[in-house]
Amino acid sequence: MVDPTLMNVRLFLLSACALLTPFLPAEEAATAPDGNAVYRTWTDNQGKKLEATFRGIEGDQVFLQVRNGYVYRLPLEKLSAADQVAAKTLKPEGLGIPADPKLAQAAARIDVLVNEGLEKANLQPNPLASDEQFVRRVYLDIAGRIPTSTEALAFIEDSSLSKRAKLIDRLLESDGYRSHLFNYFADMMRVADSANKVRYYTYQDWLKSQIAVNRPWDEIVHEMMTADGKLLENGATGYLLRDAGMRLDNLSLTLSTFLGANVSCAQCHDHPFADWTQRDFYEMAAFFGETETYGARGPKGGNRGEIRQALNLIDDKRMVQQAKNVLRVNGMAVVDTGSNDLALPHDYQYDDAKPGDLVTPKLISWADEAKKAPSLPPTRIDGEGEVELRTRFADWMTAPENPRFAMTIANRLWKRAFGVGVREPVTDLDVPEASVNPALLRHLAAEMVRLDFDLKQFMRLLYNTQTYQREATSYELTDNTPYLFPGPILRRMSAEQAWDSCATLVVGEDVDQFKSHRGEKYAEVMTIDFAGGGSPEVLKGNIEEAIAAMRQYGGKGNAAPPVTGKNKKRATRKEAMEESTDEEEDFTLNPPTRNGLVLARASELPQPERDQHFLRMFGQSDREIADSQSTEGSIPQVLMLMNGEAQEVIGQADSLAVKVATTGATPAEQVTSLYLSFFSRKPDANELAIAVEGLQSGMAMSDLTWVLFNTREFVFVE
Repeated sequence: MVDPTLMNVRLFLLSACALLTPFLPAEEAATAPDGNAVYRTWTDNQGKKLEATFRGIEGDQVFLQVRNGYVYRLPLEKLSAADQVAAKTLKPEGLGIPADPKLAQAAARIDVLVNEGLEKANLQPNPLASDEQFVRRVYLDIAGRIPTSTEALAFIEDSSLSKRAKLIDRLLESDGYRSHLFNYFADMMRVADSANKVRYYTYQDWLKSQIAVNRPWDEIVHEMMTADGKLLENGATGYLLRDAGMRLDNLSLTLSTFLGANVSCAQCHDHPFADWTQRDFYEMAAFFGETETYGARGPKGGNRGEIRQALNLIDDKRMVQQAKNVLRVNGMAVVDTGSNDLALPHDYQYDDAKPGDLVTPKLISWADEAKKAPSLPPTRIDGEGEVELRTRFADWMTAPENPRFAMTIANRLWKRAFGVGVREPVTDLDVPEASVNPALLRHLAAEMVRLDFDLKQFMRLLYNTQTYQREATSYELTDNTPYLFPGPILRRMSAEQAWDSCATLVVGEDVDQFKSHRGEKYAEVMTIDFAGGGSPEVLKGNIEEAIAAMRQYGGKGNAAPPVTGKNKKRATRKEAMEESTDEEEDFTLNPPTRNGLVLARASELPQPERDQHFLRMFGQSDREIADSQSTEGSIPQVLMLMNGEAQEVIGQADSLAVKVATTGATPAEQVTSLYLSFFSRKPDANELAIAVEGLQSGMAMSDLTWVLFNTREFVFVE
């Protein structure tokens, strides 16, 4: 016979799953005014008049927004007596009080362009999102995780009219912002722990450091294009070395990723649908024609005869192969030869050149007004001599006058905030006028330039728009119908957002404390100084130590084999290895581990994670193809939500969400706490009644966490 208590639990789970939906019915949805729709004439105590929308009052300051979007802050006492009364009694229109008046004006301009597109299509914008919807969305979009119950409740109960703008500012300065943006760039630029049989930890650390200091986007990209030296010593070389020995493939990805130029076809023939010829492509590739990435020639600056002697001293054949791998790591470098050797392919079939002809570097320029790009002279001289080819290319590509560069990253970040780009796909901007709102796309590009490619300030602008703060669109988008942005689209969490949210439920905001630092240690233990003049025996010892380090960093968390050595340099390397003998010790502060899961941010875990890990099951990119993460649902995902390690960890007694909930004095308080933890809202009356009845009937707290974790509402960004 089935236990009655167990039967009640099962019935509760089934009924709760049926009731929990990610949206309210349309007739119950929260509504709000449409912002700058209601104007009145305000008068100060000197008789001066101002037509403006009332945005709110805080303390003794009144905020009024004029038609161009600028928000004026005025002392209440400066208004006429009648308007002082009005300010104290009127309901504010639109969004709350902005962080600064110029930001409000810039955000309003974007809203105007969006609204014009909607009006042309006879569409209405969505109503403004509720505080509960907004707080969860903005945490996920900026910090990459859901808020804790404490964070959500603090925002919801805050009566300040400026709380949305303040929260946006705070999240943009958080560790979560840096972590979440790294995840995006890692997918976009195929950042992986391992490629070409070497580790790219220094590249990851460099990219994280650029995000941390908020370095402008044009400077980040420029440095990646022009970096030289060893990967172990200069992480910025990782971008070019990711496609080591494949200049053409790297250029194709560079142009599509950073300029939205769809040129892949032009590697083999004239592009059939764009203004690209095969010769155009090779002339662009020639800017990298004097740049050598790691090939079969071995490490630079070393005595190859000495290296061969050192290898001959190693008796173990397996260790010889490992030694060659160590040499490969040290040989990964970007070096300029000073001689451009790029030639047309042997099967080149056009009349303007012959197969095998050397190619002269030449920058492209687009013919029509929308595609104009700056052209630099064939040779540019700086104070120390001729500027190398890659620098000339980087100057051209990242120039503010190059509309494609600013437009591409602006379109990408718009898609990141709204779920759809103004122009899709984001890698193809060959015809900007084919976007759903060309005026908006051009304006976003201009704003990126105005903000000097400051990504944080650009995102701050997007998140402060009324368009972003509207309710999400929940209907399914059709392939042929343009989406004109009545609000963001409802979208499933990315794999990293889902994982980081799971970790937040267990660890809370402390999850941001755990920072890996693999690049620094990896470079320290693996770098070999080939120019040191040591004997083959010393070199052999250094290689053996690096082999031990390579085993240490193999990703399995095993302790490194013992290393012997007499000189000071070898002892230092050995100490560094002993300080990091397992996976957790790659962190400044060791993260907690539950059921075999390391509860750190996705950005601090292996890139990408192992195949059966939660992240990979939920669509984390394998980092072989750019922009290849997936948010498609699957049966394995459902099974992992229902039976995987993550749901078990979330429901354990030491999970933060459970610990906070159990402090509730009544079942109702406990249920409310869990709803705030998972959904950033309180349960409605029906949900509360069902859940309380279940707890009173003997249902465990872990059962309720299982139910909430397995709803659509949890995995969607509403």
